[in-house]
Amino acid sequence: MGPRMGARRLAALAAGALLLLCGVTAGTEGVVPAGTAPAAYHREPRQRTVSVAPLVGRPERPNVLVIMTDDARNDDLRFMPHVRHLIGDQGVRFTNTFSPQPLCCPARASFLTGEYSHNHHVWSHAPPYGFQALHDASTLPVWLNQAGYDTSFLGKYLNGYGVQPLRTGEPSLRYVPPGWTDWRGSVDGGITAGSALDGGTYRYFDTTLNDNGRLMPHQGVYQTTLLGQLTRDELRQQVASPRPFFSWVSYVAPHHGGPTEADDPAPVRRADGTTQVFQNPARPRRVWGRFDSVVTHAPGYEGERDVQDKPFFIRNLPKLTPDEERGVLADARQRAEALSLVDRQVALTMRTLRQTGQLRNTYVVFTSDNGFFLGEHRMRQGKILPYEPSLRVPLMVRGPGIPKGQVRTDPFTLIDFAPTILEAAGVQVPSTVDGESLLGVARRGDRGWRRGILTETGPRLVSQDAEESDNFLENASGPSPLRFSQGVRTGDYLYVEHASRERELYDLRSDPREVTNLVDRPGTRSVVRLLAHELDLLRNCQGAACRRPLPPRLRTAAPAAPLPDGRPD
Repeated sequence: MGPRMGARRLAALAAGALLLLCGVTAGTEGVVPAGTAPAAYHREPRQRTVSVAPLVGRPERPNVLVIMTDDARNDDLRFMPHVRHLIGDQGVRFTNTFSPQPLCCPARASFLTGEYSHNHHVWSHAPPYGFQALHDASTLPVWLNQAGYDTSFLGKYLNGYGVQPLRTGEPSLRYVPPGWTDWRGSVDGGITAGSALDGGTYRYFDTTLNDNGRLMPHQGVYQTTLLGQLTRDELRQQVASPRPFFSWVSYVAPHHGGPTEADDPAPVRRADGTTQVFQNPARPRRVWGRFDSVVTHAPGYEGERDVQDKPFFIRNLPKLTPDEERGVLADARQRAEALSLVDRQVALTMRTLRQTGQLRNTYVVFTSDNGFFLGEHRMRQGKILPYEPSLRVPLMVRGPGIPKGQVRTDPFTLIDFAPTILEAAGVQVPSTVDGESLLGVARRGDRGWRRGILTETGPRLVSQDAEESDNFLENASGPSPLRFSQGVRTGDYLYVEHASRERELYDLRSDPREVTNLVDRPGTRSVVRLLAHELDLLRNCQGAACRRPLPPRLRTAAPAAPLPDGRPD
């Protein structure tokens, strides 16, 4: 590996010199002509270390490409016409896709393991949880690699990667998790400030990747553009392999990240006298204002004037002031601008798949790790809480055997990705997996909402922004400090129990925005009993027990015929 790494380093130095000669400086996007592979992104062919015997010729087993965004809402698809046309119109859109614990790190752990948080134990991004809490010896890439797949990762991994130590106590800065034949994870830190290698996951123009154990800084290139180009380079290299591939490309957008910019909303005073600081994604200047005429008001629910039936952590929030509403509006616009750049990279990636002849035999998946609040329920920013803007994420899938332009309403969650991908690859699903494969639903149509979806909230609830360190548990009397809130989501209801002894029930048929809490209404007692019983069965479920069918009264029938895909919500 020494000579190979030396050659990579020389290539990186040459690339840096070329950038300087071309006048590329920090703050520029570094756009390159379509179809080219500039020296800035050059990588030598990777060494593969899989122990599986190579197959003869290009296998019939399908490839899988998962494109994941960070904090994208379901309704953000309206800013992504290429994703809608090239993936959704050529495949199916799942309209009921959820993040069981809507927080980056637990959600990504569920994607990798197919397990709920109470089984993989990655409860939050803060120590002692985060990256270091994941047992990564048995995950989706490990299972696929053992079955003969090339596996590649690019972008944001689990929070704390590069900063938190491994379970053995060793540093993770140059750690390559098992199962990946090609690894380029962005590090969250852990590098000496000011050094040539200094860069981070949330620094949009200054990202450092762990390139198979070697730190590679990428300064002055907009991160979304970088990840898109590296994805396409990977796809071109993959043509030479006799093995099928699984690739997870993990964009940071529209998650907030630096540097701060002139059009960012300024901190404002809240009605309770505290200061609201808005955090937004950095974008290249050329897209500033792109959606100002489209996004004319924040998505937050208008008309929810009374929150007295909500739990204390919502009930105690002051109303948004006009200045705060303008701040949320600015955040919504900047997120849309950041996502439009991901949309462009998806279009170029799809073209490369087609040009290399791999599109026909590749499942392409577009999704997000969790949703995001933009003013709903007085939440200025954030996620974590078990309400629709936070739980619901986009999902579009195209690939072999999947019909074009149809909608699926059966529930799909982060724990279902692993078994779905494994079935597509012809690999047996481990018994530890809590989710179920939805490949048959994607191909043949809905079966009906027949299982309850567990929602879990970990020990740290972020009420307004990622820097705030509220600890709502000091007001709670629940028995488990690891799960402040647990709920069950069905096709018609959301029922939640909090450690504060407060409960919530929403009839999603008549109240899709979850404005009116019905839990103490006399007419809902029977359905509350049913839902509370289902929650008791799910809260500590494992494996097949997590997929148990709902009682008939709580099920929702499938549509009579497949639904044509329309405009995004």
